[in-house]
Amino acid sequence: MLTLDGCRKRQERFLARLEQAGIAAAAVSHPRDIYYLTGLLAEHTYGSPSLLFLGPGVRSWLITGFDGEAVVDETIRYSPNVGSTTNPDNHRRAAERIRDIVRSTPNLPRLGYQREALPYSFARALEDGGAPRDWAEVDEILLNLQLRKDADEVACIRLAIRATLAGYTRAQQVIRPGITELEVLTECQAAAQRRTGEPHFYSGDFRSAAPGGGARNRPIERGELYIIDAWSDVHGYWADMARTWVVGGEPSDLQASVYEHLAGILRSVPERAWAGRSTIEFFLELDARIREHPHMADTGLTHHGGHGIGLHAHEFPDINRDRGGVFEVGNVFTCEPGFYSPELNAGVRVENNFLVTESGVEVLSEYPLSIIADPTIEQ
Repeated sequence: MLTLDGCRKRQERFLARLEQAGIAAAAVSHPRDIYYLTGLLAEHTYGSPSLLFLGPGVRSWLITGFDGEAVVDETIRYSPNVGSTTNPDNHRRAAERIRDIVRSTPNLPRLGYQREALPYSFARALEDGGAPRDWAEVDEILLNLQLRKDADEVACIRLAIRATLAGYTRAQQVIRPGITELEVLTECQAAAQRRTGEPHFYSGDFRSAAPGGGARNRPIERGELYIIDAWSDVHGYWADMARTWVVGGEPSDLQASVYEHLAGILRSVPERAWAGRSTIEFFLELDARIREHPHMADTGLTHHGGHGIGLHAHEFPDINRDRGGVFEVGNVFTCEPGFYSPELNAGVRVENNFLVTESGVEVLSEYPLSIIADPTIEQ
């Protein structure tokens, strides 16, 4: 989990950015962003919303239905259920608490809010209680801060990576003609959770002989290429990797050739990505290098070349032909060269996770790259 000391430092940076922007206080409503700033992961299958209020020189508070320690001056809790039955009106319950406490900071000259996450009922409660004279979006401030990961964030991502790699080890042990995609997914899920010792999200693209898609109750067949693009979400942070194996262990010459070409590109990422490099430029190089193989020369890379990961499965920097930025120290990103065609039955995608450091780019997800699954591999 995130450390409370790390959350304090992130709050300091966020408050400094609010002050620079002339924003008196901010209402943070997305559960992942509340976690980023306070250390309380207030996320649940059922509706139990939370709201964090903080600003330069302002007493901070958090309204939530969750238990746990949080880096705020005051935590105000409402009961999200009665006798273990979830309330149908938790937004209303939370909004009543918001209206009451925000009156202690009335007439805010400028209040920050999350355009993509603030519920209407919370906005009304803030207006009724604090009557801000102006609203200011803070989404981009938070997104910018989250580009550069702290040590406790990287630790969470490393744990998610270990879970994903445990799933890949199990996949190699069970992939064979006749097993269903659903069975492979179930085996990988169990292995990932055994590795972390706790339940968490694990899923992804689990279709054989297809570029992507969720697992089906369909037996896989000899000669198919099985792309497993697996995602793990552990302690609020994501890992996203891809491996491809041939079902039956006997690739065609074309399958083996395309695989080795794409795997070679992935292996070279630490030499070709660095702090300050344009991510669009990096995408164009990936595309050009893919086209060096005669089977891929006319098509190249048909999807993004990768993306940032962290609190969310897709973050910036975006390795994209049409949208980008620059790599910065502290970025954690994926790179995923891939190609798909009927002749390949159906394609290859390989993907690793990387950390940009002062001294270069570190591979966070070291793991064998081979088109032939090794059933003797151990966890």
